[in-house]
Amino acid sequence: MPVKKTETTPAKSVPDAATYQANRRYMAWASLGVIMLTTVAVLMSPSRYESAESVLIMLIGALSGVIASYFGFAHKR
Repeated sequence: MPVKKTETTPAKSVPDAATYQANRRYMAWASLGVIMLTTVAVLMSPSRYESAESVLIMLIGALSGVIASYFGFAHKR
């Protein structure tokens, strides 16, 4: 059974599309900023962060996913 493709774009389903896009952009920039701050903190004092290495990897992975999804779903048709 083929899956029916529905077109639900943010412009059609969100009342204020401009604010929606701006908030997504701010979220992507904030995620990038946290990744950069975390990287600088680890480079400045790597011995303090050795015990939290797995948490930092998950943090950077999750924030990278936020940024990737912004760029992945932000294309125009």
